[in-house]
Amino acid sequence: MLFKRLLVFICPLILLIGLEILFIFVNNIKAIVLVLAILLLCLLITLKYLIDEKFFSLRFWGVAILPILFYCFTTSYLLLLGTGLLKDLVIIFFCIILAAYFESIFLYFYRSLLNDKYSLENFSLFLNILNFFLITLNLNALSIFLSLPFWLLSICLVLAICLLLIQAFWFIEIKSNYKIIYSFIIGIIILELFWALSFLPADFYVSSVILTILYYFIFGVLKTKLLGNLNKKILLTYSVISIILLIIIIFTSTWT
Repeated sequence: MLFKRLLVFICPLILLIGLEILFIFVNNIKAIVLVLAILLLCLLITLKYLIDEKFFSLRFWGVAILPILFYCFTTSYLLLLGTGLLKDLVIIFFCIILAAYFESIFLYFYRSLLNDKYSLENFSLFLNILNFFLITLNLNALSIFLSLPFWLLSICLVLAICLLLIQAFWFIEIKSNYKIIYSFIIGIIILELFWALSFLPADFYVSSVILTILYYFIFGVLKTKLLGNLNKKILLTYSVISIILLIIIIFTSTWT
């Protein structure tokens, strides 16, 4: 038990050091791939020890998929970002969030209280939205820097959204038989917004934040609807928060 408790902090520390070392080999593709693979293996081993489920079970991957995606999307962004202070801040932020998620997993499986269940559920939803922001940020950046075809970016975006939503619906125990259909429909809606924002004179950070706010609104409303809790007050709350955030972003961003 003590070893598992220590893993909550040891793994993020190893990842922090490893990601900093990664940029020593910035011109060596083989070394970068090797370091990233070792760090991913470290993450998987930690998750296997912390999650009290069989490795190939649905419950294991239902909990493990978010930190794995978080790692993949963050490292992808770091490689696009390059060196500098922002890179260090992103790595530190990544490791803090990962440690907090590990802590929630540990409390859920080994300090099994009702509050711990809701703590992991809430953190899972937060990490879900954060992963959405990172995938849109990566796709927007790849579209600009590497000029990847839009059809390829579109497929990646829809698949990522479907995966995130299906995981979220599973975790909060939504029993609807139409989960996959709902996920695909939301993916198409977000894709259309992604296309529309690509024509606006905004940088990819602004576009990604706007998409994330819209995702937060659509996902939040649908989640409460499927749980049978949607009412005018909740709808108004999601609407007001989303509108305020959009106004702040629109009027504080530089449009070129």
